[in-house]
Amino acid sequence: MSNLLLKAGKLIVGDGKTLENVSIFIQGEKISEIGQDLTTPPDTEVLDFSDRVVMPGIIDPHVHVCFDGGTNPEEVKLFSDELLAIRGVQLVEILLEYGVTTVGDAAGRGNVPFAVKEAIEKGLINGPRFLPCGKMITISGGRNFGGANQADGPDDVRRAVREEIGRGASYIKLAATGAISSPNTESFNSQFDIDELQAAANEARKVQLKSHAHAYGDVGIKNTILAGVDVLVHGHPLSQENIELMKKHKTMYMPTIVTYYESQLHHNDGDLPEYMVRKEKEIFPLIEEGVRNAVKAGIELVVGTDSGMPYTYYGKSTSEEMELMVRLGGASEMIAIIAGTKNAAWSLSIDDKVGTIEVGKSADLLVLALGKNPLEDITILQDKENIKRVFLKGKIVIER
Repeated sequence: MSNLLLKAGKLIVGDGKTLENVSIFIQGEKISEIGQDLTTPPDTEVLDFSDRVVMPGIIDPHVHVCFDGGTNPEEVKLFSDELLAIRGVQLVEILLEYGVTTVGDAAGRGNVPFAVKEAIEKGLINGPRFLPCGKMITISGGRNFGGANQADGPDDVRRAVREEIGRGASYIKLAATGAISSPNTESFNSQFDIDELQAAANEARKVQLKSHAHAYGDVGIKNTILAGVDVLVHGHPLSQENIELMKKHKTMYMPTIVTYYESQLHHNDGDLPEYMVRKEKEIFPLIEEGVRNAVKAGIELVVGTDSGMPYTYYGKSTSEEMELMVRLGGASEMIAIIAGTKNAAWSLSIDDKVGTIEVGKSADLLVLALGKNPLEDITILQDKENIKRVFLKGKIVIER
């Protein structure tokens, strides 16, 4: 077992606290001790970053490894699963460059996400910890998303959830409403009923997995919350009534602001399908007010980007989401960091392993450039040159 002592000038723990001038003692993959004047074995390697900020690795629980940020998601139908997997491993390698050490794939085709996970775990590529949800669970005909697990009625939904759990899903992704990216559904139209969503959430909870639900519109969002789904994904527009329900039911909120923000900048380029432009124009003006109200109400935020969707590219998008939580949503820099560390880990049921820099957890750490502090300027994380070291499971995987 290798021993490493990392000295930090400022330590951002990930739970809202910071520590000054502390050392982190790492044994193998895990953090063994945190404090000052630590006594370590003689073979311990010392890395002195006492003039730098150290923070947890960033977590993005919402990417789509089958997509690459191109302007027409429908084009993925032209690719074989084998080609998607090859492209997918290239895409996730980019994430480590930007300090993303854990990622959740929020629905993919066939076994593509699991193939990417296996390639990472076997050391074939330098990628982040990768947690797929498997296939998105939808009503019959509900989504034009390749490889959806279609189910109708509570019993059939239980069957679908159990299938994804059996395939190795790390969480369960549900489509509560239609989608922007689907040519055959409208975003605000509710699909699953409360009893169906509740059956899915309960089935996931049996095996200690979280449920996430894609939802737009008052009805679909309300159904998601009342059903006990753990994470509301997108959630636009977010009414005051639904915010109060989220507080009552302790629903976490993943607004995925960046995917709409980046896409709307390109509406006049002529590359996006017309149906996507039309639906984004309906939703984008409603996002800021809902997110701001959620932040004011103290709703717990979770980072999630939808990376792979049009103009939402792998890497920079994750830290840009954190910036938009601050700039458009009115969150503090610390709240945005918690959303991309502790809360994101909770949404993947791995908060006992990652998300904060604490004893017993995996040594997933970022060492930032001299003079760079995301608590003072959250945008610094969007420049990968500001992330000088990336540690994953106690090993340096990126060094600049």
